[in-house]
Amino acid sequence: MTLKNYTCAFLENDGCFLLMKRAPNREVNPDFWSGVGGKIEPCEINDPCSACVREIKEETGITNKNIENLTLRYIIIRKHKDVIRQSYIYFGKVNTKSFINTDEGTLYWIAKEELKHKHYTSTYTKMIEHYLSSDADDNNIFIGVAESVDGKLEMLWSKVEDFID
Repeated sequence: MTLKNYTCAFLENDGCFLLMKRAPNREVNPDFWSGVGGKIEPCEINDPCSACVREIKEETGITNKNIENLTLRYIIIRKHKDVIRQSYIYFGKVNTKSFINTDEGTLYWIAKEELKHKHYTSTYTKMIEHYLSSDADDNNIFIGVAESVDGKLEMLWSKVEDFID
C-alpha cells in the first residue's frame, strides 16, 4: 500500500470560480473538471498550503499576493487499488481574473450556481455537492472518506475539530 498526496484550490472572484477542464491527452482524469492543483512534493508533505500556492502559480500564473483567505475546507481520502489518495482542498478569493494558459487543461471562470453541473471525479462531485449544501460552513474543515455502498460511492463527512483530553 502506498500513499499519494494532492492539493487543489477553488478560487473565487466576484461570484465565479476558476476551474480547469483537464486536457484530453492527460493520463489522469482527461476531460474532467477540477480546481487547480496537483501532487504535493515530498519536501511539502507537512505544508499542503504551500504546495497549493505553488500549484496555483504553476497552473494559472496567479501569485500569492493576489490570493486572499486561502483556507483548507476539505480533506478527501479514498483507496484506489493499492494506493491511498489524500487530497487537501482549499477555497480562497483572488483579486484578479487574469491567468496564463497551461498544457494541463483549459481554465474557465464558472458561476457558483454552475459548479454542480460540471463533470468532476466522483469524490469531487460529492465534495462540491457538500460545499453547496446547508451542511457546509466556512468555519470548519470537513474530512470525507470514500466508501463503497452497494457498489456506489458514498462520502462519510465529519468535521475536523480540536478537543481536550
